Amino acid sequence: MLNLIHCKAHGFEAILLKNSELAITVIPQLGAKVISIVSLKHNREWLAHDKQITLKPAKNNDFSEHDSGGWDECFPGISPQLYEHIPNKTHFSHDHGELWCQAWQITNTHISDEEIILSLQAEVFDSTFTFIRTFTLKKHSKRLLVDYHVKNNTTHNLPFVWSAHPIFAVEPEMRISINSKHMEFKVDEGLSRFYNVNSAFINWSECSTKVPPLNKVMSYNSGFASKVFSKHLNTGTYKDQNIIVKLVDDKAQQSCGFEFSSASISHLGLWFNYNGWSATGASAPFVLGIEPCIGNSDSLQHSIQSSEQGIVVKGQTKFWRLVFFVN
Repeated sequence: MLNLIHCKAHGFEAILLKNSELAITVIPQLGAKVISIVSLKHNREWLAHDKQITLKPAKNNDFSEHDSGGWDECFPGISPQLYEHIPNKTHFSHDHGELWCQAWQITNTHISDEEIILSLQAEVFDSTFTFIRTFTLKKHSKRLLVDYHVKNNTTHNLPFVWSAHPIFAVEPEMRISINSKHMEFKVDEGLSRFYNVNSAFINWSECSTKVPPLNKVMSYNSGFASKVFSKHLNTGTYKDQNIIVKLVDDKAQQSCGFEFSSASISHLGLWFNYNGWSATGASAPFVLGIEPCIGNSDSLQHSIQSSEQGIVVKGQTKFWRLVFFVN
């Protein structure tokens, strides 16, 4: 069973991709936000949706009004800042970038006996960049292939930060599993304050020894909020790693996660928000962000200073692939 269905969701035109294992719903008008990923075998919705926030077109480019959960894309930066890397031109990159706040164009839909393909495209900074995301869902597969193509339409090499921004619905005691025991994360203010950690980095293998363990979803009353980025995943002796990061519900014996190559996706971000932070003053959500990314910071400028930004060469297209899976 393979279906690609044009439908309505929350009052917007949407596209549903469906096989026997997965159902994925995308709203092109809302920054190509993925509003739902359901594991059909278990009838489980994996993405969070904050009912306090109504889905609507971007107004004043205020991400807090759009931050309802689901899966957005952040590019060419995450924190708001001037983009001054094109001679004689200055653009402003908004909070969480330039992709979530515009309607994307459907550039390809294809369905055969074996697979469904959906491509959507957005232009950034007056077509300085062309950003294309392609979903491929094969028959009976528990894996969604996500291919990214970013074209630089200028005559200058241009830097960027990119992050997938999926926000997952979680419950206490669910587990975060990462297959790379050597992965280290930069300690931010939230993590430092909560655990009284004074070091600049923490090894993921140490996280299970913390009280409470960082690799398990905390209690509802923990009030923990922290955003951490890994060190570069493709340096030293650990090049071309196959990275697998999973969100595991041991009680239900279910999981979902991402798989990617460190040769093309250089970092991993984790956003822990266990009723700990709200941008609007409303009740803080209880969610987890698992965010494969290129760049070691929300700030493009900070990533450039540490030489860990992405680069799209003039006139060329940069490609990377991410795989989402359920079990």
